[in-house]
Amino acid sequence: MKKFIIMIALISFSFWLHAEVLIIERINNTQQIEVPTKGLSMNQVTQRFGEPLIKNTAIGEPPITKWKYDSFTVYFERSWVISSVINKASPNEIGPKKVAQ
Repeated sequence: MKKFIIMIALISFSFWLHAEVLIIERINNTQQIEVPTKGLSMNQVTQRFGEPLIKNTAIGEPPITKWKYDSFTVYFERSWVISSVINKASPNEIGPKKVAQ
């Protein structure tokens, strides 16, 4: 009985390991995802990538704004890109952790 329980635990654990996908693995296995680069203005981002799915209002000082696109999210300080990150493709994908609010 003890061997059976250990075998079931190992099988369950192996399925869990195979379900995880790192964002970097997805990016390396597909074509490069183009994202806005640091220093672009909001207008340049809109011209090049179109309107975002979600535009969050600016918070803090200096004001930080977040725009979410289908495959990436862009962060602005005032009107300038400070960072762009690739979004998770699925809940099983391991990537940036959510910030506690």
